[in-house]
Amino acid sequence: MTIVAPDGEIKAAARELFDRNPIERHPLFVELAEGNLSIDQVRAVALQIHHVVDHFPRLLAAIVANLGDYRMRMPLVENLFEEHGRMDPARVHVETYRAFLAGLGIDRVAVANSRPAICALAYNRAVLDLCLHHPHAEGLGALGVIEEIVARVSPIVARHVRSIRGGDSSLGHFSDHEVLDLSHADEIYELASGAIARGERRELVHQGMRLGWYSHRRLYTDLLSMARHDP
Repeated sequence: MTIVAPDGEIKAAARELFDRNPIERHPLFVELAEGNLSIDQVRAVALQIHHVVDHFPRLLAAIVANLGDYRMRMPLVENLFEEHGRMDPARVHVETYRAFLAGLGIDRVAVANSRPAICALAYNRAVLDLCLHHPHAEGLGALGVIEEIVARVSPIVARHVRSIRGGDSSLGHFSDHEVLDLSHADEIYELASGAIARGERRELVHQGMRLGWYSHRRLYTDLLSMARHDP
């Protein structure tokens, strides 16, 4: 059960955020779309994103733990259930992402031996702390924006990989997230609006949205820098 603020202002604020500086124009995705990254650079970025995908269910679990009202927890529990493939191991999101990595030529041994770069580690720890230890209004704002970012960039990634590999069933991860994450973003925006309707401060949601926007964009910026400059 969600409770939506009647003015719909939170979703409007998200639209303004994305319209003012479209995530699709981030340099990482411009470089990707224009084919300016080598396959090894693409693999390096994709392997680091694996550590974020693997960590994401913990962010959802953290915001669930930070919410006292079961009515607000329910859509997030559903989202967490979805992350776990609705209990089908083949559909667990980190597994579908690993299938994508295999399609890029990154085998499971390489994935198992990989360690998160500082930028991925900093991102995971910062957003986990935000969701677990700070007002839930901030965490909801951040996660709504993060879900929408992933929904928007997924088709860019899928198009690029198709251009270098042709049709590939491993791209199902991105097809799913293009649809699911946009739906999840809308659900979380509604929850954030509901939190305001129940007395939470509107500015906390806005601050959380800015934190999610900053954190995820900075992750992409640092990953691009890593791909370009690190050995």
